[in-house]
Amino acid sequence: MQDSRRNDPQADVNVERGTIELRVSDFSQLLQLNPPPLGDGSLTAESENYILRKAKRLPAHQPIRIQIDVPPDATNPDSLSDVAGAITSHFKVRAYEESQDVRELFRYGRKALLIGFVTLSTCLFMAWYFSYNLTTRPITRLMQESFIILGWVSMWRPIEIFLYDWLPLYRRRKLCLRLADAKVTVERRLPARS
Repeated sequence: MQDSRRNDPQADVNVERGTIELRVSDFSQLLQLNPPPLGDGSLTAESENYILRKAKRLPAHQPIRIQIDVPPDATNPDSLSDVAGAITSHFKVRAYEESQDVRELFRYGRKALLIGFVTLSTCLFMAWYFSYNLTTRPITRLMQESFIILGWVSMWRPIEIFLYDWLPLYRRRKLCLRLADAKVTVERRLPARS
């Protein structure tokens, strides 16, 4: 399968072997020319997204292999092993960043849970107050129900965080760890015969 964008590497996935095959004409399609000064990750954003999309198609239990085909004149042989190291290092850093995102989400979730619990308690107390200490009229009943609804709505975000929001981050972390453990091979391809 070829990607229509000009600067993206062409890639294909061999599901049976767990192989992601990339064909690049130059390593600048795959790697940033000036990697970030404080990070080990050096894949371009387009390459990272492309590899992640292809890796999602592979079965979860299957080890991943990344095969990069380059033309014979692409670079010197010493930098071929550097490319494999850069890819695995990049996904190790991404897995760490995803772990940090999950921790940050849970930290925010705990704060939201505390705020929601305090709000729920206050609203339930106010609903109780309106039902037992004021005369029963339609407006009293409306205020009581409004406080109950407001209290439970305040718990919406904490419940959403702890039940659903962390799952995509966890899956992405797991996929990055699989890609960090992937066997990366760089091979020179023969030029096409005319």
